[in-house]
Amino acid sequence: MELEDILPWVHQKLGEYGWSMGTWFMGQPGFFVADPEIAEVILTSKKNISKGPDYDVIRSWLRDGLIHSSGEKWRNRRKMLTPSFHFKILDDNYECMNRNWKKVVQHFLGADGKPFEPLGILGRGALAIICETAMGIELDENDATCKEYINTVKSTLEYAIKRAMNPLLKMDFLYNLTTAGHTFKNNVDILHNFTEKVIKEKRTAFLAEKASSGAYYSEVESKKVFMDILIGMSEKENLSDEDIQEEVDAFMFGGHDTTSTALQWLMMHLAENPEVQERAYAEQVEIFGNSDRDVTKDDLTKMPYLDQVIKESLRLSPSVPNIARILIEDVPLPDGLTIPAGTKISLMIYSLHRNPNYWPEPDVFKPERFSPENSKNRHPYCYIPFSAGPRNCIGQKFAMMEMKIGASTIIRSCKISSPMKLADLKMKMLVVLQPNVPIKINVTPRN
Repeated sequence: MELEDILPWVHQKLGEYGWSMGTWFMGQPGFFVADPEIAEVILTSKKNISKGPDYDVIRSWLRDGLIHSSGEKWRNRRKMLTPSFHFKILDDNYECMNRNWKKVVQHFLGADGKPFEPLGILGRGALAIICETAMGIELDENDATCKEYINTVKSTLEYAIKRAMNPLLKMDFLYNLTTAGHTFKNNVDILHNFTEKVIKEKRTAFLAEKASSGAYYSEVESKKVFMDILIGMSEKENLSDEDIQEEVDAFMFGGHDTTSTALQWLMMHLAENPEVQERAYAEQVEIFGNSDRDVTKDDLTKMPYLDQVIKESLRLSPSVPNIARILIEDVPLPDGLTIPAGTKISLMIYSLHRNPNYWPEPDVFKPERFSPENSKNRHPYCYIPFSAGPRNCIGQKFAMMEMKIGASTIIRSCKISSPMKLADLKMKMLVVLQPNVPIKINVTPRN
């Protein structure tokens, strides 16, 4: 079975079995979930927070950071890093986000109306934003290593999932002997070299600032970025260089790939729904007129329709289509059944967002689903693009702010169409949702 065949097959089977089903594969009990009642029980647990074994295939890359860790290590890291996404710190990021999304628009318009692949351009914009806002390092957009990093992330994830689907490649010793294993190791080296360079630059700047002021860490508390917290706490929390890098690797990956992917899918949904695109554009004109000024915090509160459009795009095309857990204790379900400890849970966000019991006409793009009146009585766990519960996405407010500024900037300047149809695309079963062929769009200037 090819990667693009897995997700539709699982979705079909979940529909046939009432949106949850048990499995038994290679001696491992499993449970696939696309029912919000069951999802709520699993995701709200404070004990069943261990990630599933599927994530082991990227452990050599992301090691044991916030994505992989569990127990006290995870709780301590989560508590330590949460302040870097406080709303007061997010307020410092508007200028950076506006500047980089305007560069993306320039690249879009530079295609002169011809079809092009937007993902790489969006990826470079999102990578520049996460590096500057979270790492405190401004990237050179012409640096070839940025493109190499983005492309290598995509390649690494695909190799990882292909390995996860082949039980014969489970043992590291055997996998490392294969051509795929060698390529995967080279990819990981590229990714680690990139983040090592970022950490080295930040640590040099950090120590220079501390030497000149004598109290860097305490005096700029309100201006701290993610990397400041890691380096500043390295002595207090006894963090090694590897501890720092495993978190930087996780946030660098999660902070650019999921956002650029979400915006790629948004471009396609807008292309296929021109009436939605025009209504979203009209809302922008009401706020900005013909001005290309920066988006402000106050402006974001005046974009309820764009907010609905982004949420509907994330419903149909969630950046992370599946999350996994391994149960460390039994989970009693609302219907009286019990999922035993040791079971691998596959929470299928892709299918959960299409469960017809909660989403009438689930495959139709309808932003008004997320109007206040239509959202009022909806089950809180039938829409979870950023997961939910104790292990929800630590950067979800950052991501929504970034996507909204990006979408506003693009929509005001670009009219989007596509030579492709979403119905012709198949969704690959990857860590981050990707189509079986690259998406292409056309862009023409609004003014």
